[in-house]
Amino acid sequence: MKKLLIVLLCALNYSVFSQDTVKVASVLTPDQQAELDYNSGLEKLKNNDYTSAIDFFTKSIVSKPTFDKALINRAVALTQAKRYVEACADINSVIKLTPQNAEAYFTKSLIFFNEGKKDSQLVALDKCIGINPNHAEASYYRGLLMYENGEYKTAIESYNKAIMAKADYAYAYNDRASAKRAMDDLPGAIADYEKAISLDGNQAFVYNNLGSAYRENKNLPKAIESYGKALGINPKYFIAQNNRGSANLENGNAKNAQADFEEVLKKDPNNSSAYNGLASVAIKNKEYQKAKDMSTKAIQLNAKNGPAYYNRGIAKQMLREDEGCCQDWKQALQLGVLAAKSFINTDCSE
Repeated sequence: MKKLLIVLLCALNYSVFSQDTVKVASVLTPDQQAELDYNSGLEKLKNNDYTSAIDFFTKSIVSKPTFDKALINRAVALTQAKRYVEACADINSVIKLTPQNAEAYFTKSLIFFNEGKKDSQLVALDKCIGINPNHAEASYYRGLLMYENGEYKTAIESYNKAIMAKADYAYAYNDRASAKRAMDDLPGAIADYEKAISLDGNQAFVYNNLGSAYRENKNLPKAIESYGKALGINPKYFIAQNNRGSANLENGNAKNAQADFEEVLKKDPNNSSAYNGLASVAIKNKEYQKAKDMSTKAIQLNAKNGPAYYNRGIAKQMLREDEGCCQDWKQALQLGVLAAKSFINTDCSE
């Protein structure tokens, strides 16, 4: 997800922000030269100039081969540059020098994250947490892995540890909320999303998540309000605008729903979800040919848009295209739209 990319960038730079710059004298010894180059490397890394950062950290390591902070941060820069083999070699050197270096194992877990090696990532995170149980980022990333595996209770336990270690960890509150939502604890999810917002109110995706939790909890006015706040932060956040359109439609306001979906299409003419949203509005207004046309356009843009097949099936049924509607509902069911099953059972022959 986009959010995960934002969090990843924050976490990858964790070593940068956790290392203090080192003051150096005017007459430099080899160690002091290493520290000067290290400080320059940190500045380049903070500015996302990974090539220059790698060069400065390399100079630092040449002057001081056992400089573990320089090795760790060069591994971070190498990871950002997608040079994973070299990054892992640096971290292994640090672990050889300082076997109980929790930060080295955390950085190693991020390398595995980028490589998609989830099992290795988990091993590295567990090693990090074993050395430093209060490593907030390691517990958070462990929670992400558990969530992706559908182990929501275990994910919550990891997020709890992250929050205990870092009380203002807004991302951990947001993701714990999502795990609670997956377990149908909507009041708990809403409380956590609101806590995340109180800690950092500039993240549009958290307001969007809060809106969806309110929507699932049948509080449509609060859902619409939350989606609106997400759009206030990022007017091009099409997911939130589509969601607000759907919430408006569920709340009986087809006019506002249509306005939301049309606004998305003004900014993103190839947005499949917005076309399907207009199909839903057309069905609500009993404009079945329009509904068929809009859902067909949605499918043309995204052949895996299950709700669009579902809506087109309804439109075809109302247009007396019985065979076509059953084909669409069956496709919708294959794509995970469980509501299609009742139509198939009632209106379609085997």
